[in-house]
Amino acid sequence: MSEENNSAKKLIEALAQANRLLRDHSVNLRRLPYVAKAETSPLEAVVFANGPGLEGHVEAVLKRGDVLCWWLYVRSEDNLWSIDATLDRTSGDRQETMSELPTATASDFDGLLSTLKRVVGELLALSCSEVETR
Repeated sequence: MSEENNSAKKLIEALAQANRLLRDHSVNLRRLPYVAKAETSPLEAVVFANGPGLEGHVEAVLKRGDVLCWWLYVRSEDNLWSIDATLDRTSGDRQETMSELPTATASDFDGLLSTLKRVVGELLALSCSEVETR
């Protein structure tokens, strides 16, 4: 297999694993007594103002109406990959970031894949009292 094909295979595997973790988180949230529904928007390719990237999230609607969202953004900036991750809460018209991971960066392809895996795990570990899954 050529190096390009091997890299493409690694990318697909990493995206599939990240999306599986996002879906599993959504399934676990649905089992909680305070969660009315939970949905996953898997990582998908998007074009940001500064270039292409990936975006995905898990959204949980609480029975009292608030919405929690675990957001993941992957961007390419100046020969560097950056990964941002937040846990946001929307209550009525008000949105606040409850937790935010430090921006993670990678300078090469393999670093991007390993950093993505790490950040997805750290993002999904962020929690609040209504959705403690441990």
